[in-house]
Order: sequence, then structure tokens, then C-alpha cells
Amino acid sequence: MKKILIAILVVLLLFISAKTILAVKFDRQEAIQVTEAAPLKTRIVALLAKEAPSIPDSIILDVPLINQMDQPILYNGCEVTSLAMILNYHGVKVTKNELAEKIKTVPLNYSNGKKGNPNAGFVGDMAHGPGLGVYNGPVLELAQKYVGDKAVNLTNHSFDDVLEKVGQGLPVWVITTSSFAPVSVFQTWNTPQGQIKITFSEHSVAITGYDENYIYINNPYGEKNQKLNRASFIKAWEQMGKQAIVIEK
Repeated sequence: MKKILIAILVVLLLFISAKTILAVKFDRQEAIQVTEAAPLKTRIVALLAKEAPSIPDSIILDVPLINQMDQPILYNGCEVTSLAMILNYHGVKVTKNELAEKIKTVPLNYSNGKKGNPNAGFVGDMAHGPGLGVYNGPVLELAQKYVGDKAVNLTNHSFDDVLEKVGQGLPVWVITTSSFAPVSVFQTWNTPQGQIKITFSEHSVAITGYDENYIYINNPYGEKNQKLNRASFIKAWEQMGKQAIVIEK
């Protein structure tokens, strides 16, 4: 009987010792994992911080000004004129009138009574009128003929994304209103692609800078680095569909 009790005690002692060894081993592994994981996390955070672009609080770019009213006049050519400014900023020597000749166009009025759609091409007569304008799709397609995939559509991105590009030294093409504030006069047009809402207050500019309270633009009506109320400008841009195009370096 004593031998049986001794054997049981030995087995219990062996079991307790093994459990203690395993616990120590697992605790050591956990300690190693924690110790090794911390530097890895630190390295990842440092890498992300290194790669994150540093955006200045304010900036104004020196983008060449092109006036759509300079000869040959483009009375309705704000979109191609703003694009011409940005292309020239990137070293692409092109005129507003060359772009006007190459952009897609659609009639202002169709024989069946429908109206042109600015998402399909410039609506009407750009040089002499009557005409409306053109939206981001055809403008992006035109820009890509000169710079390929460097022309990137930022339409429907946040305005912070737009200003991030400007902060990186890249002017941005946008659609806004002629008053640079929201407008109330819109029309509903039946077009071959369906109904759209338009306003003849539509205008296009190149964003050249920003600070805490203002946005700076090159206005194709002839003003360089025009200072505008930031909040009003953003509201007008959003009202016009958050349209924006940038040309990357």
C-alpha cells in the first residue's frame, strides 16, 4: 500500500513540475513576442510618418495666367483655358484655342428638341456662342491626349483631397460658379443621355493656392491668384458636382 501511495505522489510531483515548465516556457514566448512586436510596430509607424506627404498650411503656386478673352477670343472657353494654364505649368506648350479645337462638342439644340449634355462634350459654340460649357469627363479625355495617365480625375473626392494636391505643388482644374458661391437658378434639360440640371452660371478655374480662410485661383477672365472666400468657394464647387482634375508629376 505504501508503494502505491509513493508512486501516486511521484506522478503528481512530475505532473506539477511539467506544468510549471510549460507555463514558464509559454510566458517566455509571450514575452518574446511582445518584445519583438513593439519594435516592428515602431518601425511601421516611422515608415508611414516618413512616407506621408507634408502639406503646408498655406501655399500659392506660380501658374501662368491665360485669358480666354485674349485673341482669338473664346467667350465660353473657361474650361479649356483653365486646362491650358495647368498644362503649361507642367511644361506642355499648348494654347487655349488648340484645346478648343480638340475637345469633343455636342449641339446646344438637337432637331428633336433635346439639349446637349456637358458630360458628353462642350455644349454649343465655344468661340462665339450661344453655348453652355463642358464637364470633367471630356476635359479629362482631352488632358490625357497630352499627358496620358498623369491626368487624374478627382471628381467626387473631398475638397481636402483637392487641396492636398495643391499643397504638393499641383494646380487643380475645377468647375465652380461665376460668383464663386452657390446659385439658385437651374434649368432641367432633356438630353440624349437623360435629364440633367444645368446653370448658365457655371464657370471653370485653376486652383493655385489656399490658406486658412481663402482659396486662390487663376481666373480665365484675366485675374491671377484671385483671392476668394474659402467656405463659399467650397459650397459652390460641391453644388457643381465636386468636379476636379489634377495632372501629376
